[in-house]
Amino acid sequence: MNQQLKKEAAILMALFKATVEQSQSLTGELKQRPKQVFNDWYKKGWMLLEELEKSNTIDNEYLEKVTDIYHNINIEIKNYEPCKTT
Repeated sequence: MNQQLKKEAAILMALFKATVEQSQSLTGELKQRPKQVFNDWYKKGWMLLEELEKSNTIDNEYLEKVTDIYHNINIEIKNYEPCKTT
């Protein structure tokens, strides 16, 4: 399997996992239709990850490292206080 393809697939799935993590802050806040759309997307994302793992397209060690990076970026964004100009 092409190493670049494995890398790109891991980046995509890490971004998916980070999106799922971020979405937890919206739990209970979304209305019916957006919640349904997200749930469908969520299920499809995990199905994609399973398929990529079955085909040996994912480097799990790299995936976990990139997932950690996205997790840390998410924390930084949540803690970001924009500078206010007067």
